[in-house]
Amino acid sequence: MRSSFLGLEMSKRTIQLSQKALDITGSNVSNAKTEGYTRQRVDIGSSYLNKYSYWQTQTSRMALAGQGAIGIGVDQVRDPYIDKRYRESAPYVSEYSTKADTLREVETVLDNITTDGLTKSIDDLKQAISSYAERPDSEELASIVRNQAYNMTNLLHSYYSDLEDLKVTNLESLDASIEDTNNIIDRIVNYNKSIVKEYTAMATGKVSDPTYSVTGSYGPNEMLDERNLLLDELAYKGDISVYDNPDGSVRVLMGGIEIINGEKYEHLYMKGSTKIEGEFSSELLRNYAAYDSAVLRWTSGDDMNNAAGELKAYVDLLNGNGVYAAGYQNDSYGIPYYESTMNAFAHTFANFMNQFNGAVDMNGSIINPDRLLFCTKEYAEGDARYEDKDMTIDNIRIANTWMEDATMLGEVYNEDTGIWELSLDGDHINQLTVKINTQALDFGGKGDYEGTVYDYLLFISNRISQNIEYNDSRYDASYATANALLDSRDAVSGVSETEEGINMLTYQNWYNASSRLMTALDDALDRLINNTGRVGL
Repeated sequence: MRSSFLGLEMSKRTIQLSQKALDITGSNVSNAKTEGYTRQRVDIGSSYLNKYSYWQTQTSRMALAGQGAIGIGVDQVRDPYIDKRYRESAPYVSEYSTKADTLREVETVLDNITTDGLTKSIDDLKQAISSYAERPDSEELASIVRNQAYNMTNLLHSYYSDLEDLKVTNLESLDASIEDTNNIIDRIVNYNKSIVKEYTAMATGKVSDPTYSVTGSYGPNEMLDERNLLLDELAYKGDISVYDNPDGSVRVLMGGIEIINGEKYEHLYMKGSTKIEGEFSSELLRNYAAYDSAVLRWTSGDDMNNAAGELKAYVDLLNGNGVYAAGYQNDSYGIPYYESTMNAFAHTFANFMNQFNGAVDMNGSIINPDRLLFCTKEYAEGDARYEDKDMTIDNIRIANTWMEDATMLGEVYNEDTGIWELSLDGDHINQLTVKINTQALDFGGKGDYEGTVYDYLLFISNRISQNIEYNDSRYDASYATANALLDSRDAVSGVSETEEGINMLTYQNWYNASSRLMTALDDALDRLINNTGRVGL
């Protein structure tokens, strides 16, 4: 025969379980809008108790049956596979979004070079040249040509200034992203410490046993939610892989480099050099200038080598120099590449004009300094030879010789006298307009493009547009994938108020039935104790 109070104990435990199930349901409803919250549930199992003794028969053990339900623990409803897939998609969302946004700014800086920017400036220069060809002896019309060329150099200077400002802006954004990454790492490590302590308190003597793992067991659910939220944030910074440690902490790799393992961690920083000379407004700019690129390293000494993510986006935008890449730069089409293409235009077009005017040979070597139309700032100020530096959008200037004599563009070389003389028929000047329209030039000298001035500007414009379109399309695809995975995760881990409402009614009915069972058992026990053996009552 069973113990007299066995049923009451079972009923009491059932009431407690239904109460706790109602508590957890209420907590789920309360946290329905809490970011990162994972739906919880009370895991319930059937209680079984047996006592093996040599004098008991199989039948006598039946008295131990019917022990009711027990609460095993409060579990999180979460799918690790969906977490893994989401964290694989997240870095591509941030990478392509960052690149597309910045490249649109590059496009804005270059002012749609095929319409309102440099192309229009060349058109204005050609128009001034055509007008001058009608009256080659007019100093006024010659000055207009020179002024249009001067306006073009100012436009190129503005490109340099704006691209440098954009570079600084992205450098500062990269620095903020590095700081944010390190902060997330620190917080994950702190949660690792706290979670391990909680598991240690729950599984004393087992956490330190390497053969035992608490992973997957019942633990500090709210802290696990916060850590998972931080891991999701870290996934936007770079491609991460997350592994559970036996003690409840996590091990995290970013770009194949271990950055977190329990309480151990690495921080990210931008490498610099104290050897570089010059004045800089910040240490950040000094570090960038040291290698003409952003070199990111972990405190372990490993270079950051992310395959995706926000950090990679900024590195590609700051270090991407296409066919012009050198040193720590890469072959992405970032801000340096578009600056290099503009430098290639400035150098090639200026040498084309100088060669037309008899100042340099076809290789760009100076043969008559008195015929220069364009030169570098350093040459104009007497600090360097013509060949010492290439003309760029930063240093290109109208040569002093052209500033002193605007009509020199209309002069032709008289082979008989060996003197440059003004040609009054305008044919020589008109030839310049034709050559601007038709002559193929090798821009950059690295095989990037060969064609006319207009073709080259169209090539650059198309490349920017294609890069923006590519990053936009990849962003749309990765965003759709990440959103679909978020929906899948919400379907598993999110709180459905309808579902929780049904659970609430279920647990309430369970509570009522358990309470009614206790009343019935109490009545039976009352009959047994107070009325058994009292004849006639």
